[in-house]
Amino acid sequence: IVCVTSRDGSKVLLARHARHPAKVHTVVAGFVEVGERFEDAVQREVFEETGVRIDPESVAYMNSQPWPFPQSSMIGFHATADDSTPLEVDTDELEGAGWFGLEEVRAAAKVPGSTLKHDPGLAVLLPPKGVIARELIDSWL
Repeated sequence: IVCVTSRDGSKVLLARHARHPAKVHTVVAGFVEVGERFEDAVQREVFEETGVRIDPESVAYMNSQPWPFPQSSMIGFHATADDSTPLEVDTDELEGAGWFGLEEVRAAAKVPGSTLKHDPGLAVLLPPKGVIARELIDSWL
């Protein structure tokens, strides 16, 4: 699971899954293949799901979280990429993805409690506090 930001730190790449409530976007996540390094999995998953090539030297471990399905762990990373690269979203994996600015993500981060109770004027909603995806986003903010 990786929080990809623009090289200048002004935007974050967030993905939207159809299973999430309307407007909820999260960081890119995937699985590590057998024999694959975590850093390589981060690069591969981001490219496969969004078409974005992250800067390999920027991949940095942040933290982890136990995950009950399928009896695994989420390993959290930060990385940077060129935000001018056109997105090529894998619609078999994601409903959509996009680069979101610091201010619109900061506004979404102020939503207390359930993300389902929010200002309809917000462009994006975030995962709830307490999950690694949100921790990665909050650490960027």
